[in-house]
Amino acid sequence: MFNPFAAKPRNRRRDGDFTLDVRLNADTEASPRRRRVWWLKPALLLALVAGAWFGGSAAVQMCRERWLYHIPSLALKNLPVSCDGVIAASEIRRLAGVTVGRNILTIDPYQVRQQLLRHPRIEDARLELEFPDTLRITVRERWPIARLMLPPVGGRETYLLVDESGRVMAPFEPGRAPAEVTQSEATLPLLTGIPVVGVAPGHSLTGNQTLAGLRLLSAFSETPLAAEADLASVDVSAPGLLSAVTTRGAQITLTPGNFERQFQQWQAVHRRSTELRRAIGSLDLSVANHPPLRWVELAAAPTNEPPVRVLRPKRKSPVRRHA
Repeated sequence: MFNPFAAKPRNRRRDGDFTLDVRLNADTEASPRRRRVWWLKPALLLALVAGAWFGGSAAVQMCRERWLYHIPSLALKNLPVSCDGVIAASEIRRLAGVTVGRNILTIDPYQVRQQLLRHPRIEDARLELEFPDTLRITVRERWPIARLMLPPVGGRETYLLVDESGRVMAPFEPGRAPAEVTQSEATLPLLTGIPVVGVAPGHSLTGNQTLAGLRLLSAFSETPLAAEADLASVDVSAPGLLSAVTTRGAQITLTPGNFERQFQQWQAVHRRSTELRRAIGSLDLSVANHPPLRWVELAAAPTNEPPVRVLRPKRKSPVRRHA
């Protein structure tokens, strides 16, 4: 019998949907709040770390500037400079950017060395900090062994200098070096047969032929021939051959290699020319056996004496003068 007062049966589907809706609404309301809060703690921690870092750095810098760097006993008093060349000590100090009175703790030896090495004439530099008040600077110069002729400027002869490694440098300005040094460099042998367009101080010459010509000039200065003959130029334009011309007009052809053997042959021929009272016109040392030789009479040989050139000797070698 139907009882109108009996409890109605529960609708499980409807009740389940209601429960699901409630849960979805709760999650939907909570998720934006969670998205707003999750990054707050990492950001706060990062801000604290950054503040401590920059604040600590500023505090350390302030302590350095106010107390550490102003300690009188650490003020630089001695700045000795040693150089194996002709660059003045005052010029080296200017290039280093270090002055007497500066706190020794503010000097960065690496940075000072890099500043010195920017000079085309300086090959190497060494710095030694001796606490509490001394900085020693030792400089090794580049020594030019050849000249590169440039196009004339205003009718004047212009040239650049090259050392054994191919590094290009400018001649000393008048008054920046002893007169005998500038005169000596002005009469160095010419290196010809290479393009000079775009070559500037600080650049390095490349190419096997060019470097072989420079090695020839360097090796020649250490042989006994250097006291008896003087090179005026070396041409490197012919592949596999080096053509040297002496100040007396002799043309010597060599190969880029085994210079010691070729110099010995050259010296033997030179001695023979003295015995015969003749002069070498041309000698082709690229031919190993019986090199072609042409004699000239002394009367036909050039009689103009070359200018006296005082070359700075190789390191740890005695001074040598030759004409």
